[in-house]
Amino acid sequence: MNNISIIIVNYRGWPSLVQCLGALSGIADSRFSVEIIVVDNNSDDGMFNQFRKNYPDFIFVENEGNFGFGHGCNLGTSKSTGEYLLFLNPDTLASTEAIFEMLSEVKSRKPNSIISCLQQNKNGSFERPYKRFISPATITGWTRAINRLIVGDEAKLVPQTDKYIYPDWVSGSVFMLSRLAYDDLSGWDDDYWMYFEDVDLCFRARQKGGEIVVLKSAVIEHNHGGTTRLNKKVAALTKSCVNISRHLYISKHEKGFRAAYMQSFLVINHLFLGAFPAFAGLVFFFVGSLNVTSRTYGHLAVYYYNAFRSGIWISPRTANYEARRKA
Repeated sequence: MNNISIIIVNYRGWPSLVQCLGALSGIADSRFSVEIIVVDNNSDDGMFNQFRKNYPDFIFVENEGNFGFGHGCNLGTSKSTGEYLLFLNPDTLASTEAIFEMLSEVKSRKPNSIISCLQQNKNGSFERPYKRFISPATITGWTRAINRLIVGDEAKLVPQTDKYIYPDWVSGSVFMLSRLAYDDLSGWDDDYWMYFEDVDLCFRARQKGGEIVVLKSAVIEHNHGGTTRLNKKVAALTKSCVNISRHLYISKHEKGFRAAYMQSFLVINHLFLGAFPAFAGLVFFFVGSLNVTSRTYGHLAVYYYNAFRSGIWISPRTANYEARRKA
């Protein structure tokens, strides 16, 4: 029998987690067995012990701090025993068949391959939890818009067949690989606090000959954004984290002039071009989108100040920040 460790990283996403664990509780199949591990990234809201009591058949691990998604995934994996690893977001609803199809696929693919599947919202619409790697032409929202006018929709350029989609990377919300692959790839890079850790892992998998595959025949419900769109403060933090992690990814995987150009372009875009809407957000603070823009600008300004002083692109929120800064 093939053993699967399902690892879920949670941070104050308890309402969604109830539904996620409810769906997983119903999994009973002779073709595979599962252990379910929930890593709570130090929600510190009094709910952890209650959930551990309510779900005695699941393994609950409390992180010492909120050190990011990748850190939580690695912590959960260290407590697991499965031959295969399935990482799920707490706002997903997985079925037995979807899990079995991904398991069958990962077993048949090259070493270091990563498998995902289609993701559908509760309203029936499908997400695109996959993309191509970023480039100078797709580094920001407005450059992507210009690029679409020239070359068309990036998603439509991703190779696919009747059964499979072959993107450069897939979202960490539904992410399966073997334990052998996880070990060979050294797991998730927890220099990332949030975002781009899945892009990074897929990049390293492809470098080692792995395939990145999205199954069209399997679907998992994903009601995206349950813990990242709670209010303006959280929304601004989320937007700034996307940009911070983009800088870190470039520093790790781009070289020479291309890397220098991409980093400089982002700084100019955020600090200088971003100053105008940020100022508008201060004046028209009662307009939700402008308020978020202003808050995001503030987060990025502090980040750039620290980055230029320390010489590193890593987020200060990660567990590795002090060690990297002193290295």
